[in-house]
Amino acid sequence: MRKSISSKAATLIMSATVFLSSLPLSASAESISMTNAVKTLETGITIPADQISSGNYKDTRFNNPISPDFFCADPTSVEYNGRLYVYGTNDHQQFEAAGPDVDNTYEKIKSLLVFSTADMVNWTYHGEINVGEIAPWITASWAPSIVSRKEADGKTHFYLYFSNSGVGTGVITSTDPVTGWTDPLGHCLVTGDTPGLSDCPNPFDPGAVIDDNGVGWLSFGAGKASGGTDYMPGSVRIVRLGEDMISFDSEFKQIPAPYSFEASELNYINGTYVYTYCSDWNNHSEQWDFDCPAPGGCGMVYMTTKTPLDPTSWKMMGECFRQPGEVGFDYSNNHTHMHKFKGKWYMFYHTLMLKHGMGITGGYRSMGVDEIVVDEKNVKIEDKGGTKKGASQNGVFSPYEEHSSAELVGTAQIDYDMTDPYAPIVSAKQAGSWTAVRGVQFTESEDASQPTAAELVKTNIDTIQYDLTVTSLDAPTTITMYASAQNGVKNQSSVEVTGKGKYKVTVDMNSAKGFQIVGCFTAANDTPVTMEVDSITLNGKYNIAVAAELTNTREWADGLRNIWNGFSDGDAVYTDDYAVLKYVKADDAIELFAAENAANTNNAPLVEKPISFAASVKGKGSIDVHLDAPTGGLLTSIAFDSPSSFTTVYSDPISNIGGTHDLYFVYSDQGVSMQSWRFTESSESSDRLMGDVNMDGNFDIADVVLLQKWLLAVPDTKLTDWKAADLCEDNRLDVFDLCLMRRKLIYG
Repeated sequence: MRKSISSKAATLIMSATVFLSSLPLSASAESISMTNAVKTLETGITIPADQISSGNYKDTRFNNPISPDFFCADPTSVEYNGRLYVYGTNDHQQFEAAGPDVDNTYEKIKSLLVFSTADMVNWTYHGEINVGEIAPWITASWAPSIVSRKEADGKTHFYLYFSNSGVGTGVITSTDPVTGWTDPLGHCLVTGDTPGLSDCPNPFDPGAVIDDNGVGWLSFGAGKASGGTDYMPGSVRIVRLGEDMISFDSEFKQIPAPYSFEASELNYINGTYVYTYCSDWNNHSEQWDFDCPAPGGCGMVYMTTKTPLDPTSWKMMGECFRQPGEVGFDYSNNHTHMHKFKGKWYMFYHTLMLKHGMGITGGYRSMGVDEIVVDEKNVKIEDKGGTKKGASQNGVFSPYEEHSSAELVGTAQIDYDMTDPYAPIVSAKQAGSWTAVRGVQFTESEDASQPTAAELVKTNIDTIQYDLTVTSLDAPTTITMYASAQNGVKNQSSVEVTGKGKYKVTVDMNSAKGFQIVGCFTAANDTPVTMEVDSITLNGKYNIAVAAELTNTREWADGLRNIWNGFSDGDAVYTDDYAVLKYVKADDAIELFAAENAANTNNAPLVEKPISFAASVKGKGSIDVHLDAPTGGLLTSIAFDSPSSFTTVYSDPISNIGGTHDLYFVYSDQGVSMQSWRFTESSESSDRLMGDVNMDGNFDIADVVLLQKWLLAVPDTKLTDWKAADLCEDNRLDVFDLCLMRRKLIYG
């Protein structure tokens, strides 16, 4: 009599569904050579989905912030050998010294961080420039500005200017963008006592540029000069640098920058010098004597001139980048840098985005970047703000080139070995740790035309779900989230909160035509609460990132952006690719415009020849390669036993991949490390006998029993060739494959 699978066993089988599916390295790195490579150890699925880490600080949907692991601010950048190198204030040093819930006071920062990219999405972390060791006389190192030029010795020389706390500007130099930095002066380049400089209370926040004539320029300055006013502080200075880039070749001249606060920067566009700075927090509309709109509080402002040493020649152009708090981030200070790379203009800046992912309260900053519009002919910059989504990929990320394991877009629970800053090593902190790269192109789309944007139509609102992360709580309480519809009807729902962590609250909006209030909260008994609204989901399908901190410990901090925030008609309040909440003045409401469906534009063919995944690895365990999510379909895996040295391991041949995908490298055990990886054409045959999961050359009842035991999670059960079991050809193993295997055994 045939035995049936018990209901409990069937449930286990169904729940056991498992999803399957360039930076030059330095001489000291273990390069991937297939000559010395070894075939992966015999392995099946190595890391269950429920063991894959969800401890990522950066949202996997977004390209911002640049770093998924390190706090960094005040960006600057320079291009070298086809890569863009970005530098910033090392807020992470303050974070590690002071602690996660202590406000950032900057005084412990004596280093700068370095990242680089070839595509504006995947970034390599190169570690610290330890300015405190290079120049022991400094007080602190903040807000760098870098320039480079090729000199008579045939080498490219880099000049990295930085704020020595608020008292001056220093400079270090190198012939390499990452290493070899030296102190050419042994003291500050600029202080309040520099000959010829007067009435500049804080000669810091340098901005440097080399114009088309090869002449270097330096701007700096903050504070209020004697006789200065809130409107015209009078402390910003510009000077022409000497031929050596570490001396001066002109008098110090004032840039008459209204409401100047900090964050000087210089660019040179189409024969025009562009000075940008951060305005102060005052209400600038009370006095603004220029033919352009007044900037918002702590907004970035730009001025232009052809003759930078003539104070009367500077022309006010207006705001060029909005305060982070005006575009969906926390209110914070503002510091930007513009750079043109691969034909596109970008604005670098910082927000408090990463600290929310970490669930901390200290004001530690993280760098982001977005593409901007610059009219080079007329030297005009579009006024916009940062986004959580960030810049789009600029260029092709090829899997067939060797990549550093530290060239990535996201991580979860990863350590870095920075012994060689050009060949960083990433290691798992725990089983299920992962790293990710974005937009890996295995094959090109058959239709090379750009996909058309989804049509957004006005849509009624049935429900709004709030995804909350409580970061501070005095005692267990009940949090009530409420929203009001266009007609003023208040809708609400509550959740019991017992401590820090993630919670969801869904409010029924009864098919409202729009919002008066998108979201506010109260806590029972006025219990002090601070929490992050990670995202909102409308109608159960449109998920929009918010990353807004709400708290009842500060006035006017208990709600999201609502109609009282002063929007103009048509302004986007919160936005995502396929949905936007937009203010409609005629209705005095925030309304939902959404796309019915997102088009599938990835119509690329599969690879023509089988390929193998190869990686330079160390440790004992395995690395699984997942598609498009940490727990997405498994593309392949490698297993190895090399605890003391790096070795190159390659996988079975892969043929069922094409198009462009994000790759997630999931590590099986603590200490498993990867230095570099690539995909290479496989020399092995991809032919296999379907159903022969034990690889004994036959397909028989033993294979059916083995798959059933594996699906039931019988201890010590391994599938020698798990791909042979995927009879559904859907890159997953489940009970449906088992049924097809039985059918194949019976009927052939």
